Amino acid sequence: MSPDNQTTVENGVVEPEIQAARVSESRSGDRGWIDDLIGSHQAGCTLDRDFYTHPEIFERDLERIYRRRWLFAGHISRISKAGDFFIFNVGGESIIVIRDEDGSVHALLNVCRHRGSRICQEPEGQVKKLVCPYHAWVYNLDGSLNAARLMPADFDRSQHGLRRAHVRVFEGLIFVSLAEVPERFEPLTQDIGPFLKPYRLDATKICCRKTYDLAANWKVVSENSWECYHCGPAHPELATVMSYVAAFDSTRKAAEREKYFAEWVEYSKSIGHMTGGVPMDPGGWYRCDRIPIRPGFVTQSQDGRPVAPVLGNLTTHDGGVLGVMMYPLIWFAITSDHAMLMRCTPVAPIRTEVEITWLVHQDAVEGVDYDVDRVTWLWKMTGEEDWWLCENNQAGINSRFYKPGSYAPLEVSAQEFVDWYLKEIV
Repeated sequence: MSPDNQTTVENGVVEPEIQAARVSESRSGDRGWIDDLIGSHQAGCTLDRDFYTHPEIFERDLERIYRRRWLFAGHISRISKAGDFFIFNVGGESIIVIRDEDGSVHALLNVCRHRGSRICQEPEGQVKKLVCPYHAWVYNLDGSLNAARLMPADFDRSQHGLRRAHVRVFEGLIFVSLAEVPERFEPLTQDIGPFLKPYRLDATKICCRKTYDLAANWKVVSENSWECYHCGPAHPELATVMSYVAAFDSTRKAAEREKYFAEWVEYSKSIGHMTGGVPMDPGGWYRCDRIPIRPGFVTQSQDGRPVAPVLGNLTTHDGGVLGVMMYPLIWFAITSDHAMLMRCTPVAPIRTEVEITWLVHQDAVEGVDYDVDRVTWLWKMTGEEDWWLCENNQAGINSRFYKPGSYAPLEVSAQEFVDWYLKEIV
C-alpha cells in the first residue's frame, strides 16, 4: 500500500480498474456464465479467479448483496446535532446520513429530484437545509422538498422529496439498507443487543477514525477477516495480546488457554458480566462471542493495562473482549474501556475501502483520560498488516496461473463465508 493509502501507477503497479480489465477474460455479455461458474465451484476450496477480478461478477455482488443487506454506516456521534450529516458511499450510491430537528436519523439518497445532481459535495458537515448546487432546490433535513424556485403553481412539492434508504439506529450504531423491502432487523437487536447493552456505545465518542483504500477485491478482505490461520505468522502484536493465537500452534498453550478460559468465565459471571455468545445460524448473517484476552491483560492494549475510562454500565475490567461479526463484512471488537468498529465497502473489482473507528467514553478527555496511540495500537497494527496481506494475496490471484486452493481446518469460517456468498449471488 502506498503511504497515502491510494493505489498508484508506478513501479509496475496499476490502477485496480485497469488490473481488473487485464486479468478478466472477455465475455459475450450473457450473464449465464456466472451461474455456470457458481455451479462448478468445488466445496472446501477458494473461489475461481473471476470472482475476485471480473467487473460483471462485481456488479452482481453489489446488486445481490450490498444493495440488499443491512450495512453499518457509522457511529451516532458523527451526527450529534440537528443538521449534522456524513456521506456513506456503497454500491455505487451516495447516501446522506443526517439528523433532523426532531432528533430523528435519516438516510437520504444524494440525488436531487429535479435533474439528479449530487446535493452534498463534502464527506461530512453541518447544514440548516440541503440545497442543490445546480438549480437551488431546497430540502428540509428530513428530505422533504422545502422550495423549488420558479416552478409552476400546480407543482406538488410533497411528491418530490429526496428518495431514502431504510435506516436503523441500534446501540448508537447506524445501519442502512438500500433494499426495497429489507430483511428483518429485529433478530439482530434481540440476539446481539444484550451483549452490547452494558457497553452503552450510544454514550461513547469517536477517538479516531481511519480509512484505507486497498487494491484488493472485497472478498479477499472478507476471507482474510473470517479466518485466523494466518494470525500466528502474520500478526506478532495480536499474538502478544490474544492468547488464542499461540494456542493454535501449541498443544501446551492450548491447554493453558482452556484452563484460563474456564477460570475467566467463572470470574466474569461472579461480577455479573455476560459470557458466551450467539452462534451463526444456518442462513444467518451475524454472530458474537465474549472471550478472555490473556492472563494479566484487562484490555487489548500493548501492556494489558487500561487505556481509557470503563464504558457504559461497567464498573470494572474483567479481561474480556466482545467480538461481533456480520456478513458481508462488519466486525466489532469491544473491551471494557474502548471499542473498535470496522466495515468493508466494495469500490471496484480490485478496490475496497476499509474504515476503522475507535470509540471511548463520551466524557473522556484526550490527553487526560486516554492517549489515541494507546487506544488504537492493536487494531491499527494488525489491520495494516492485514491490508498488506490482502493486496499481496490479490496480486497473486491476478495471475493466470492462479487456481483455487483448499481451505485449512482453521479457515472454516472463511469457507462458510464463501458458501454464504455463493448462495446470495445465485
